Amino acid sequence: GLSYIILKRPDFDKFAGAVYSVAFDTWNPDGKVNQIGTVHQLGDNFAKAFDLTYEDEEGEHKHCSTTCYGMGFGRTLAATISHHGDEHGLVLPPDVAPKQVVIVPILFKDKEESIISYCRQIHSLLKDAGIRVTLDDDKRTTPGEKYYKWEMFGVPIRLEIGPREVDKNTVTMVRRDAYRKTQVEYDDLLKSVENLFLDIFKNMKQKSWDKLKKEMRDAYSLTELETYIEQRKIVRINWCGEHSCAADIKDQVAGEVRGTRWDVIEPSTRECVMCKEKGKYVAYVSRTY
Repeated sequence: GLSYIILKRPDFDKFAGAVYSVAFDTWNPDGKVNQIGTVHQLGDNFAKAFDLTYEDEEGEHKHCSTTCYGMGFGRTLAATISHHGDEHGLVLPPDVAPKQVVIVPILFKDKEESIISYCRQIHSLLKDAGIRVTLDDDKRTTPGEKYYKWEMFGVPIRLEIGPREVDKNTVTMVRRDAYRKTQVEYDDLLKSVENLFLDIFKNMKQKSWDKLKKEMRDAYSLTELETYIEQRKIVRINWCGEHSCAADIKDQVAGEVRGTRWDVIEPSTRECVMCKEKGKYVAYVSRTY
């Protein structure tokens, strides 16, 4: 559920020894970009260093062309937390949430046994289906305290079960990402939970991409670039491609040239914002860590 920009790094910022580097940059609420993954085309540079060869169809030994890639687990986790968290705590996608569903009994006098029994039945149903579910039957805390706790932990779905649900053979289902409640028949519960997982992920992903689009700006002058960087935006500029201009941009506006789009073609139609020479690329500038 994360949005990102796929950028080819400038040669001065590529992985040492690589022919070129491609990175996945995602936004953070503090206005800085977070590099969550990279792919490096190494050519035969490292193969030569390690004498790594293959035999071609003519029987000639040649050095291999190699690549390397990786995701930053810690950075990706940090991006997930910062993109989706709110004033109540974590909001986690179902696929990565340690606990996907929490069952909260709403106990009433003389009905505790039937409510807990129904909760355990639902717990077994979901657990047997491979869902990471927990039953919070701690009698020392109120339902409200349980809601607060599990919202803070970012559990995607909360199931509330009281006398009404037991009598009607239903479940009240609450989604963490949107705070919407729905009533579900017991026989439809498993399918409803699975469908809601998909909808939660889709909603979180869309929110992240919508936010990224809102954080983008176009700057056609150094003054505009400086203004948008101060506003902690990700800024598109026309750039001549020279390292010296990228260094001057970093010195003057405290933003770094991150690279050019890898996945789409964006032709430069204006002059470089720094030197005023003809632009060769549309580049992305932002603050970084």
